[in-house]
Amino acid sequence: MTRLAFCAVLLFSICQAQQAQQPAAAPVLTLDEAIQTALKDNRQLQSAQLDVSKAQQATAEIGASRYPQFSADVLSGIALNPIHFTIPEGAIGDIPGIGPLPAENKDVTEPRRVTAIVHGSAVQPLTQLYKIDLGVRSSRIGEEFARQSLRQKRQELAEQVRDAYYQIVQAQGQVAAAEASLSALVELGGLTERRLAEETVLKSDLLSVKAKTSQQRLQLLTLRDGIATSKESFNRLLGRDLRTEFSVEPLPAPSVEELDLETARAKALEQRPEIREAKLQVEKAGLDIRRERAEYLPNLSVQLSYLSFANISFAPQNLTSAGFLFQWQPFDWGQKHHKIEELKSAAAQADLASTDAGQQVLIDVGAQYRKLAEARALLEAQMAVQESEREKLRVVMQRFEQKAVLMADVLQQQAALAEADSQLSQAVSGFWTAEAAFRRALGEE
Repeated sequence: MTRLAFCAVLLFSICQAQQAQQPAAAPVLTLDEAIQTALKDNRQLQSAQLDVSKAQQATAEIGASRYPQFSADVLSGIALNPIHFTIPEGAIGDIPGIGPLPAENKDVTEPRRVTAIVHGSAVQPLTQLYKIDLGVRSSRIGEEFARQSLRQKRQELAEQVRDAYYQIVQAQGQVAAAEASLSALVELGGLTERRLAEETVLKSDLLSVKAKTSQQRLQLLTLRDGIATSKESFNRLLGRDLRTEFSVEPLPAPSVEELDLETARAKALEQRPEIREAKLQVEKAGLDIRRERAEYLPNLSVQLSYLSFANISFAPQNLTSAGFLFQWQPFDWGQKHHKIEELKSAAAQADLASTDAGQQVLIDVGAQYRKLAEARALLEAQMAVQESEREKLRVVMQRFEQKAVLMADVLQQQAALAEADSQLSQAVSGFWTAEAAFRRALGEE
């Protein structure tokens, strides 16, 4: 290997070692990736998904009652006393030509031993099938209600992720502004020290700059600690390990495309899960009335029974029967009638609630629409204020260098620009928060 090649390999190895020693930059987490991760891994959302599964199993449980119901009972034991009884003469009957059975009193004694009575049955409901079908339909409404509740939780979670993401972006913007202010104060401190050496400023001016610099460093530390806490909370919202490192993208420029209010309201009425839930409540109330009316019908089933007396000598060993099982309660003193009237009142309440839910959605969309417009206007105003304050600071710094203004004027304008930067950052975050709330009002994820 030539000396030149050896030096090149050595230089490459040193560079690789230096890169390995440097901490890797945190991966960028986009807003869309954060929403998709939360919708997949958020623990509260997973719990809501289990509610849907529970509702499906409840429907399957009700539907299973359509099929024959099998049961088996076994009663086994030993008598505490010997079994002894007498069959009276002629108790069985009097047969012509034979005489009474038994011809005389007959004593029967059964010794103490283990006996068993086995009973099994199979019952197929008939008239109950109509009631069961109504129950299945009502349970399926419960399934749909659980799905709509899950949709609502997904939309709320997406809004929470957007809001938290925007808050972190805003905090990072505040950190950047604080760092810029700190850099400007450090530069101003150096300039003030030179002026103090020239005896063109007072020592109190230098002390004021140093005090402002210390305050700015404290503010920067506070902002960075706040970001660390916010990121841990954000990781929990996404269902990730709290220590997962990430960085966020800067907020995009506000969009200029907006729906008109009537189009937004029509879209919300179509997409909001609250509207669907209210309609489901009306449908379920109607089914509840039909189910209660079905209670007037008698219960009729086909039944197959088997009875066996094991180890009992005087009883038959096997008895099998088939027939119908009829159950009916013709008089209930108006209980069913009052229950139906109660359910009718509940159905009327559900209908009123459905209408009111639509009105609430329209009000919510209108309010969020107006808040979004206000946030846009505030953002435009704060952008103008920041530009004005930045230009003022440039002019003041030039005049300070020309010894035309005092240090207090520079510090005052520096504080005014920092306040304008903070208000602009809040306005940007407020706009995107209002935009997320508006999308939630439309029923979007």
